[in-house]
Amino acid sequence: MQEFYIECITWDSTFNLESEITLYVRHSGAAFRICYDPRILAVSPSVLDQHHESYRILHKDDPDGGFCEVAERLRKPFEELMTQMAPPMESTRHLHSYLYPLWFILEARVAESSSHVQPHFKVALSRQEFIRPGDYMNSKFLQAHLSPLLNSKLNKYSSRQVQVLAQTSHLVPSRVLVDGTVYFFKPWVSGRVHGYCELQSYRKILADTEESPPLLTDVRICRLRGLIIDNDDDVLQHYPLDSDEEDYPGTRLVGLLLTYIENKGTLNDLAPWSDCTNEDRLRWSRQIHHSVKCLHNAGVVWGDAKPENVLVDMKGDAWLIDFGGSYTPGWVDEDKQDTVEGDRQGVQRIDDWLAKWSRRPVTRIKRSDEEGREGAV
Repeated sequence: MQEFYIECITWDSTFNLESEITLYVRHSGAAFRICYDPRILAVSPSVLDQHHESYRILHKDDPDGGFCEVAERLRKPFEELMTQMAPPMESTRHLHSYLYPLWFILEARVAESSSHVQPHFKVALSRQEFIRPGDYMNSKFLQAHLSPLLNSKLNKYSSRQVQVLAQTSHLVPSRVLVDGTVYFFKPWVSGRVHGYCELQSYRKILADTEESPPLLTDVRICRLRGLIIDNDDDVLQHYPLDSDEEDYPGTRLVGLLLTYIENKGTLNDLAPWSDCTNEDRLRWSRQIHHSVKCLHNAGVVWGDAKPENVLVDMKGDAWLIDFGGSYTPGWVDEDKQDTVEGDRQGVQRIDDWLAKWSRRPVTRIKRSDEEGREGAV
């Protein structure tokens, strides 16, 4: 697990050497905003020159052109200060602490004639001063997709009830525990069109369980198991809101609880290697065909059909994940996205891809994710 994770970096998109550079960093349950202001750095010509060079590299926005190295160089001077300010790790972590972390604003300063940045703590933010995750439930657009799920028997929880068991390399909770059951946590991203498509697919999958007979009972697919909904009165109980904020307080959809699939990796991870047999590839092909056929019979489209959206569980069986729709070039054509025809095209191309690896033995190499990925999507 990474100790520090840079969530994003911002700078002026129009070329401007006097642009500020701001890093957003996660560390040990806290969130930090690190500001590099050239007006402050100007007291040291050498540090200002370094800042201008960093901006030039970032402005090119080329990951292979030194972007990552610059990001790490800008973060590095603040490591000790962030470690000092971050709260002690809880023995039992809950999703609430990830979604609503302590926020600290840090600033790069420099002594005259010095060539080293001096990290400085500027201010701590109260929780109402940053954008809260999720979508408000009174949003008409969200309501149209969410209402059927809210009226179903689907369990609803607050983030305080969700215990975090594991997280991704981006420090985002992945495997979580609720009421004694392990799930995969998927954050709800506000305004993400694919998310609304995903809700519709999960609604249809849930509706199938009420049919007689259900068409998807034994199909290996990721399913929606619960919703995580937070109330501002609870989340911000120690931080009074400004009275002119008409939209608050309210309740927000902040995440989904999905089937947790303990797995070896995706089809894309596993199929190319020589220790994967042709019998494995043939079995996966048959399982994918069966699952997609059952989905179509139930009126559900898989959507973004590709090897990365197939997980292989610890028994070696293939599971379909990610019902957010859209398409990936090379697997599904744009004009066929989110259609039965697009699914069939994607499945056929997966078959062709599996057949290619069956004909081409590859030497096994050590992968960084040898222990297997955690999570469903």
